[in-house]
Amino acid sequence: MNYVIIWAFRLFEAALLAFGVAYAFHREWTYEQQVALTGYTVRNNGGRYTVIWLTPWALPLMVVLLWLISLPFSGLAAANALVAEFSLQLVVLLTCYFGALLLLLPLLRQKISARACATLWLLPIFLYYNLAVWQRGYLPPPVVLRLPAGLAPLLAGLWAAGFCAVVLWHMVSHLRFRRAILRDAKPVEDPDTFNLWCDEQRNALLKRHIRLVTSPHVTSPLTIGLTLRSMRTVLPERAYTLDQYRLIFRHELRHVQRRDVDTKCFYIFCKALCWFNPLVWIALNKASADLELSCDEMVVLGAAEDTRKEYAALLLDCAGDDRGLSTCLSASASSLRRRLKGVVSPGEHTAGTKLLALVMTLLVLCSGLVGVSFRSGTLGEVVLPAQVEPYFVSLRGDGLGGSVDEPSPGVTQALLDYLSPLPVTRLATGQQVWGSAQPVLTLYLPGGWFFLTDGLCSIQNPMSDQITSVLYRVDEPVDWDRLEAIVKEGA
Repeated sequence: MNYVIIWAFRLFEAALLAFGVAYAFHREWTYEQQVALTGYTVRNNGGRYTVIWLTPWALPLMVVLLWLISLPFSGLAAANALVAEFSLQLVVLLTCYFGALLLLLPLLRQKISARACATLWLLPIFLYYNLAVWQRGYLPPPVVLRLPAGLAPLLAGLWAAGFCAVVLWHMVSHLRFRRAILRDAKPVEDPDTFNLWCDEQRNALLKRHIRLVTSPHVTSPLTIGLTLRSMRTVLPERAYTLDQYRLIFRHELRHVQRRDVDTKCFYIFCKALCWFNPLVWIALNKASADLELSCDEMVVLGAAEDTRKEYAALLLDCAGDDRGLSTCLSASASSLRRRLKGVVSPGEHTAGTKLLALVMTLLVLCSGLVGVSFRSGTLGEVVLPAQVEPYFVSLRGDGLGGSVDEPSPGVTQALLDYLSPLPVTRLATGQQVWGSAQPVLTLYLPGGWFFLTDGLCSIQNPMSDQITSVLYRVDEPVDWDRLEAIVKEGA
């Protein structure tokens, strides 16, 4: 493979994505600061969302899109294999990245803004939104975790069952929670509170009005719903001052503008994908806390000390419940101390734009360095068809040379005797050994090609009408002298 070209492509993608993330973050960060400090809310583009670049729904949607695109071109089996490999790589990436972020989070929270900390959890979305990063920038991983071949179907079924169970549990939990809190909900009738809510929505440039209701079943203000049409901001049945209402409304509307409910959907997807890994669950609980911290940061930015104290008192007074797809003013008692400290004495923090660009670059360059394989064995067992009758055999590169048209049964058998016992590990569907690789053995088989080079081999499935190549790692050095002798014998 031409690794220079691949690394050049990866560097280009890394620079492009790093610049895009940094630019989008800086633009929204600057705008939110302007709104918090001056109340000036008009935007030239009229955008009502301050999400960084694109919705967090992008990653799970890309998994579905990958399957749909692959289906007509590669067939059902290859499309399923491609999505399985993509998902396994995601599991490895999210585990390593979230684990590292979890360790570094205490230091990061002291140095950069809460908004940057919250954005760090979302960077894998930007990496995988472009399938070209994963497909065209593919590199054979130096480390491959091999699943036991006999257990692969059982493990796949167990993982799929766990994935569906986690998603279903969260969906049912959301629907039950929504029904419970809205069952006895009533519209807010106080004109001063309602007018203030309308003013704050206009300031947030929302194009659709979110209904404001009270419910006896909540103890903390929250917003629930996936879309503006279905969203409700729910208040407990207790009295607040207008200044307190203003702080509450600004906190909830920051969540709406940032599409934090979409972010929580992404967290559910990650939990479902890595349901067996407690590290990911712990990390995503921290990520949810960062969403609240980042909204607190904007609500009290530049505020007087009295306002900060009043907001801190609100947090103390609210015992939150953020079940389902909702955002809650005070959802976690475990993070309350940190939130109070951030409100009362925030300290000096940088925006974190440069760090986001650096981490995005490292993610692109390091993605795929650890792979997972669900199939390994000998080349004869997992790669070559049972009956191989090549039309053409070619050997070239590094002083080697020779080719055979329609090799005799003796030459074919000699090739099989050497090739079949070679140990191989499946790496990726849709990838192949490039024709420029040196040295390379080429077999033209009925319906496809087989390539063998140092450390790698690939085949286009000769038993399928679809154009599907599969790349394997060869786990043993190739004896090129022996192969040259076989080819020359048949020439």
